[in-house]
Amino acid sequence: MMKRLFTRFWKNDDGAITVESVIVIPFVALIFCAVYVFFDVYRVNAASQKAAYIVADNISRQTNAIDADYIFGLNTLHDILARTRNASSMRVSSIGWSNTDNRYTAVWSVNTGLGPSLTDSEVNGPMADSLPRIPQGETFVLVETSVAYQPLFRVGIEAQIFRQAIVTRPRFAPQVAFDDGSTLIFQIFAPASCNDGLCNIDDGGSGLDEDA
Repeated sequence: MMKRLFTRFWKNDDGAITVESVIVIPFVALIFCAVYVFFDVYRVNAASQKAAYIVADNISRQTNAIDADYIFGLNTLHDILARTRNASSMRVSSIGWSNTDNRYTAVWSVNTGLGPSLTDSEVNGPMADSLPRIPQGETFVLVETSVAYQPLFRVGIEAQIFRQAIVTRPRFAPQVAFDDGSTLIFQIFAPASCNDGLCNIDDGGSGLDEDA
């Protein structure tokens, strides 16, 4: 008896499209929203990483000192390239190495967000293992970006922050110097005649001793 009733129910194709739509459409909509959010998470993370590489490559090609306005402009460029809807920030730092002290030196650091600039204690503390070793007299540029992500739908992915850290060497100059508006900040290296740290001009700019 039960088997016959089950067989009849299984073969019955009668139904109401309205009732079936009420049951099925919410599941279809949930799947669509989940697929969109998962794709958007990947897109934002990948786009922010590519944008950070472009910014780092741009800085590495500079042959003159850069200033805060230039870095804030690169933050705007990063947002355009990453196509982010939310706030982002960037920290650009020039880091050198001292053989005398056997430690890194934060030559200069500029942050476009609310966070602090990079310090010697940080580059020689938690970050030391992730930084490359370089010879004395050389520097590298560290570009760190932070992008806040807020999903459009609640499908199990919480709001989060995507962080990127890109390390690059100066391409066409010994280092990337920073102009704070009054002096040039750079790591002093041989030859001593490079008073601007770039061997471009001899203007008597101030620098940071690589052994300091």
